[in-house]
Amino acid sequence: MNDDNDRLEKLEEMLTHKKNRGSQLYWIKYNPASDFDYDVLDASEDIKWMIFEIRRLREENEHYREFLDSYRKDLSRDLGPGEDS
Repeated sequence: MNDDNDRLEKLEEMLTHKKNRGSQLYWIKYNPASDFDYDVLDASEDIKWMIFEIRRLREENEHYREFLDSYRKDLSRDLGPGEDS
């Protein structure tokens, strides 16, 4: 998971670097009613939200993993050694 965290941090650094150099992320959607047939919307907040949610879900996943490991150990202790032990 450390590699995933590094990739997420690298993505944030890259976005910050690009923004500081004047680059911007946009959503581009075909819209024939638009002047140039496309709607162009800023995607920065959506990307920030996505990164936040990925971090939150990773943390939540880690909590579930710890809970399941603890529950598995308790069951093994209560039921005694099984075929898999």
